[in-house]
Amino acid sequence: MKRLGFTVVKNALANIVRGGASAIVAIALPHFLTHALSVDRFAAWVLMLQIAACSNYLDFGIQTAIARFVAQAMERGDDERRDRIVSTALAFLILAAALALLISALVVWIIPHLFHGAPLHLIGELRGGVMVLSAGAAILLPLSTFTGILVGLHRNEYPALAIGTTRLLGAGAVLMAIHFTSSLVVLACCIAGFNLLGGLVQYLFCSRLLPGMRIRPAFVTRAMAGELLHYCIGLTAFSFGMLLVGGLDLTVVGYFSFGNTGYYAIASTAIAFMVGIGGSVYSALMTPLAVLQERGDHERIRNLILSSTRLGSYASLALIALVLLAGRPMLTFWVGPVYAQHALPVLEVLLWAQALRLTGSAYSVALVATAQQNYGIGAALAEGLTNLAASVLGAHFLGPIGVAWGTLAGAFCGVLWVLLHVMTRVREIPVDRLAFMREAFFRPTFCLLPILGYAVLRSRPHLSLAEAGATGSAVLLTALLLFRFGQIPRFSITRAAR
Repeated sequence: MKRLGFTVVKNALANIVRGGASAIVAIALPHFLTHALSVDRFAAWVLMLQIAACSNYLDFGIQTAIARFVAQAMERGDDERRDRIVSTALAFLILAAALALLISALVVWIIPHLFHGAPLHLIGELRGGVMVLSAGAAILLPLSTFTGILVGLHRNEYPALAIGTTRLLGAGAVLMAIHFTSSLVVLACCIAGFNLLGGLVQYLFCSRLLPGMRIRPAFVTRAMAGELLHYCIGLTAFSFGMLLVGGLDLTVVGYFSFGNTGYYAIASTAIAFMVGIGGSVYSALMTPLAVLQERGDHERIRNLILSSTRLGSYASLALIALVLLAGRPMLTFWVGPVYAQHALPVLEVLLWAQALRLTGSAYSVALVATAQQNYGIGAALAEGLTNLAASVLGAHFLGPIGVAWGTLAGAFCGVLWVLLHVMTRVREIPVDRLAFMREAFFRPTFCLLPILGYAVLRSRPHLSLAEAGATGSAVLLTALLLFRFGQIPRFSITRAAR
C-alpha cells in the first residue's frame, strides 16, 4: 500500500470534491427555488427530499462494511474472500431496497395526516414527488455496493467523479425545468434520474478496475452473512441514531408548523454543507485506519484521531465565528431577506450543535474502521433519542428553533456518553480522555477565543474604521495564538499517518 499520509490526503481531497459537488447543489438550488417557488411549495420540496433521504439509512452500514472488508482482503491478496463479501453484501442491499419501497409506500399513504398544515392542492404533488425520489433512493441501495468497493480500493476519486458529476447534472436539470413548470413531480424526476445514473457509472468503474471480480448467488454464504451482520449491528445503531438526529428534523417542523419548514430547511441546508465537508474528510480515514489495525499500529491510530479531531474543531469554531460576524448578509445574498431573518437564529444554534457533534467524528470513524463500532451503540442511541424527544418538546413549546435546541441537547448527550462510557472501555484505540478533551475542546477554544469572543459580544455590525480595527485585532490575536499553541504545522494529519 502507498504511504498512508498520501492515501489519506488523496482520499480526503476526492471526498471533498464529491461532497463539494453535493454542497454546490445544496447551496445553488435553494438560491433559485426560494425565488421561483412559493413558501409552501418550497416547504413541500424540502420535505420530499428529506423523506426520500431516509431510505439511505436503510443500508444498515453495509456500504461501510464493504469498504473495510474489501480493503483488508486486498491487503491480504484474498480475491475469493473479496468476492464472497461483495456478493453477500449485494444480496443484503437488495433486501434493504425492498424494505425501503415498502416503508415509502406507507409514508406516502399517511402524508395528509402527517402534514395536516399543508395546502390541499399540494398533497397530490407531495405524494408523487416522494414516490419518485424514494423509489430512486431504494434502487440506489444495491448500487451503493460499488461505492463501497471503490472506497475499499482506495479509489475515492471514482465515486467523487460519478456522484459529483451526476448531482451537478441533476441540479442543472432542475434549474432548467423550473423555467417551464413548478411541478414537484417533474423536479423529483430530474434528481432521481441523474442519481441513478451516478450509481450505474460506479458499477462500470468497478468492472474496469476489477475485471476478475465475480458476483454470484453461490458466493452468498451463511458464514459471510453472519460476519457482515455482526459487524453491521453497531453501524445500524449509528444509522438509526443519525436518522433521529438529522433525518426527522424537517418532518418534526412540518408536523407542528408546515409554513416554517422552508425557513428551517435553509438553516439545515447550511449545516448539511458543513457536515458534508467534515464527513468527506473524516471518511477518508476509514481504510487507512483499517490497514493500521491490520498492522497492529495502535499508536499511529491514536495520533491520527487526535490530530484530525483538533483540526476539525478549529474549522468548526472558525465557521461559527464567520456566521456570527456575517451570517445575515450572507443568508440575505443566498435566499433573500425574508428567509434570512427566519433562518439565522436557527442556524446559529445548529452550528454549535454540529461543532460539538463533529468533535467525536474521527473517534467514531476509528471505532468503525477497527470493527469496534458496537461500543458506540449506546452513544448513538443516547444522542438520537435525546435529540428526538427534545426536538418534539421544543417544537411544541418554542416553535422551529426548539428543534434546533433539541439537536444541541442530543449532541451534548452523545459526546458525554463517548467520554464517560466508550473511551474507558475501548482498548485498541488508546485515546486518553484528557488528551481528547485537550485537542477537541480546550486547545481550539483557547486559540480561537479572541475572534469567537468578539463575534459573540458584538451587538451589531457597524461599517466604521473602529469596527474594522476591532475585527482585524481579533483576527490577528487569533492567528498568533494558533501559531504559538495550535500545533497545526508541527502535527498534521499527514505526519500522523506516515
